[in-house]
Amino acid sequence: MDTKKIGDVIDLMAKTGLFFAKVDGEYEGGEKKFIEKYLGKLAEFGDVSDIKGKLEGYLDETFTLEQIIDETNALVADFSKVEKAAILASIASFIQKVIKADGDKETAEVAAYAAWKNAVLA
Repeated sequence: MDTKKIGDVIDLMAKTGLFFAKVDGEYEGGEKKFIEKYLGKLAEFGDVSDIKGKLEGYLDETFTLEQIIDETNALVADFSKVEKAAILASIASFIQKVIKADGDKETAEVAAYAAWKNAVLA
């Protein structure tokens, strides 16, 4: 897998994480800490300053579920079946961890995850 594709996956995960962290109307401490910890783990593999910069820019943006679904489907379209399955499983796991990060499973978060899952995993 080339570096650009990996960067595209990470970028999508940042947007997706922020969408789910904010979907209940609040970007809480636990969710924020989880995403920062995720970036810290990525730093073990190389420079993440570009990703951090994008993430900070994304904080002021509002993403819709439709955008996240469309970007997810567009991104995985170019991957092999095995790569696609691995990427979607990773994103699904990441979303579930973001939802649990604040200690509460909000109705909006659960509903958005179900809609995302039905749109990209079905």
